[in-house]
Amino acid sequence: MKNIKIEINITGIVQGVGFRPFLFNLARKYGFKGYILNQGNAGVRLVLTGEEELLDRFVEDIKLKKPKISYVESISVKKIETDEEFKDLKIRKSEKSRGISLTLPPDIAICDDCVNDLRDKNKKRYYMYPFVACAVCGPRYTIVNTLPYDRERSTMIEFPLCNEDKTSCVKEYKDFNNRRFHAQTFACAVCGPQYQLYDKSKNIIETNSIKEILEITARRINSGEIAAVKGMGGVHLICLAEDDKVLEDLRNRKKDRKYKPFAIMTPKLEVLENFVIFSEKEREFLTSFRRPIVILEKKKGSNDGILSNQVAPGLSSIGVMLPYAGIHYLLFDFIGQKPLIYTSGNVSNLPMGIRNEMIFEQLQGLADFFLLHNRTIFQRCDDSVLRVHGNKIKLIRRSRGYIPEYLPLPFEVDVPGALATGPELNLTGAVLRRNRIFPTQHIGHVTSLETLNFLKNALMNIKNLLQIEDNEIKFIACDLHPSFYTTNYAKELAENFRVEYFPIQHHFAHVLGLMAENKISPDEEIIAIATDGVGYGEDHTVWGGELLLSSYSGYQRLGHLESQPMIGGDRCAKYPGRMFASILLNIIGVEEANKVFQKMELKNDLEHKSAELEGIISQFIYSNRNFPTKNIPLTSATGRIFDVISYLLDACKLKTYQGEPAIRLEGLASKGNPNNIELSINFIKENGQYIIKTSEIITNILNLLENSNNRKEDIAVAFQVEFGKAFADIAVKMAESNGINKIGLTGGVAYNYSFSNTIKNMIIKEGFTFLEHDLVAPGDAGISTGQLIGGIFKYQNQ
Repeated sequence: MKNIKIEINITGIVQGVGFRPFLFNLARKYGFKGYILNQGNAGVRLVLTGEEELLDRFVEDIKLKKPKISYVESISVKKIETDEEFKDLKIRKSEKSRGISLTLPPDIAICDDCVNDLRDKNKKRYYMYPFVACAVCGPRYTIVNTLPYDRERSTMIEFPLCNEDKTSCVKEYKDFNNRRFHAQTFACAVCGPQYQLYDKSKNIIETNSIKEILEITARRINSGEIAAVKGMGGVHLICLAEDDKVLEDLRNRKKDRKYKPFAIMTPKLEVLENFVIFSEKEREFLTSFRRPIVILEKKKGSNDGILSNQVAPGLSSIGVMLPYAGIHYLLFDFIGQKPLIYTSGNVSNLPMGIRNEMIFEQLQGLADFFLLHNRTIFQRCDDSVLRVHGNKIKLIRRSRGYIPEYLPLPFEVDVPGALATGPELNLTGAVLRRNRIFPTQHIGHVTSLETLNFLKNALMNIKNLLQIEDNEIKFIACDLHPSFYTTNYAKELAENFRVEYFPIQHHFAHVLGLMAENKISPDEEIIAIATDGVGYGEDHTVWGGELLLSSYSGYQRLGHLESQPMIGGDRCAKYPGRMFASILLNIIGVEEANKVFQKMELKNDLEHKSAELEGIISQFIYSNRNFPTKNIPLTSATGRIFDVISYLLDACKLKTYQGEPAIRLEGLASKGNPNNIELSINFIKENGQYIIKTSEIITNILNLLENSNNRKEDIAVAFQVEFGKAFADIAVKMAESNGINKIGLTGGVAYNYSFSNTIKNMIIKEGFTFLEHDLVAPGDAGISTGQLIGGIFKYQNQ
């Protein structure tokens, strides 16, 4: 048998997933000697000596038997000349090498073995210990401050492993037969982080054990109190999900949370089956290591006594998740097998606190008591949220369980680094490293200094993890809107790094993200439908119902919704009745519109009643239909039309959270049958562009409402279906006339299942390839990814 020395370099998500212990034991099995080590963000390197005949099988076994949560991107093998003799096999101290990727995984839900440990009375160090973890589970991204992935570069450095007992953490760490062999973020009740109870005045509630802490917490939650519980990447407000009074109290305390749905957590799938319906695909995500919140359809008539109607008022769906940390399982063990509210512990529109003092300050008056731990959270990270359409997922919030995973681009990129700052609402930032895009965790609405600072911190954290030098940043990308905080931040970054910044039109950014995840090549064009609530257009009007002929280098706007006036601007988005009034005045004039307003008592749906309606009419008269003006912008946004239809069908009179009118309309439509309604939606071609006549939609639905035999539920679903058909019809015509065979859908309205499924089915039926999202969020969380792609081609075309 011939012995050789080899060097194997493995890239991908291969740190923090039990990869070194796996390689160590696999190499032992093959009789190899040498060493294994982590290399900064360059991956894992093995230098081994052994029988040449075994090499191919060894490499194949790495691919086939690797830890489930790892991801191997590449394996390179080369023979080496070295005088170093190996007498054994070791895991060596990590090196700070540089690569173009991140080897760090996201935070990983606690594994079944660790759950068993915390319930096993014979394992005294782990029994009822909330921070049980091992080499393949536990926090990663939220506690690591730099790479390579080792304990000393995480916040677990504050908790040295115990070494006093024959079953100590140090002994487990060194035992290659133990699943905590070389695990970096585990600890036990002897040496690890601990929970402490506090009252609402920040005073410690004295307890003698974790059992007593859990008993007190369970008793207080079961009695109707609201707890603030610190977890992996932040803090949750937790309370009973069955009690109307408790939920009303929580909504009153959060102030800006009048109707916005809360997520719930249940101890196991069997409890979920009592009140929601889920497919095999949805089950897969619920139980995955990512443990996102999954939006599921409520079972009709089965929620009585199980869930309060205050959990998701007026909706046909609800966001649910399963436990992903030890503290979650322990709380259910003491509280019982019932659903609990698990909502982000923050003041609305501010980042949640991650330091205990910040948590006390933010949640004063919101929580009745606090259950906080003493492990530092390095990066806050909200729960991820998604819904499933068929066999594809639609990410709504891409955060815990996903970050810092990247999107590979389907083309080579000669740019070492760049940054994108996102739009304004529900955003992420993103970092470019060659042909990989690394979005940040969910940031939220950047409408305050606190959230802007969170964005800055998140962007710089990923830049630092990637070890991108300042001189490697070649451009900054941002939204086209000149007044966003994020646009001004992009200008600031461009000045600091002495590079250009590239504003990318909002809907074009949506389309670029869609193209990249569907592996469109640089020489291809697609027809894209981009539908959402708002995006600053090239013509300085508000866009949002767009049909674009798009490549990576640019786009042509070949179709859109009819532009409508928004009298009072953004107030039309908050008060759908105001948007309706603006459109109707423009369609039929003051005299006829006034009759409709009086009949439906529209004034009652405005903040300032009659005075506000009179003001709307006065502004309209004064404008003499010369739109846009400073106070009356024009919009072609699909979201505003959904708002108006929702208003007319009594689904939503006031928007209290983003997307509420459209979401409530979808809830109403879920009870309807489109075949019971005759509704046609027309479009025209004008100056080379297709225009969908939204004025006709409004008047047609008003006419349908005149007939009391027409159910609002049926009108709602008919509208969604016919609106989708109109977009699909135009997209097919555009594709045929331009010789294109791929048509895609993007933007926030793509979350609406009836609308998006109608478009998908029509396009496939006509013989075209349909492009949809599965990796990049269709909504504004995906914009930063598209901004970077747009920036790449602007930079390269200079």
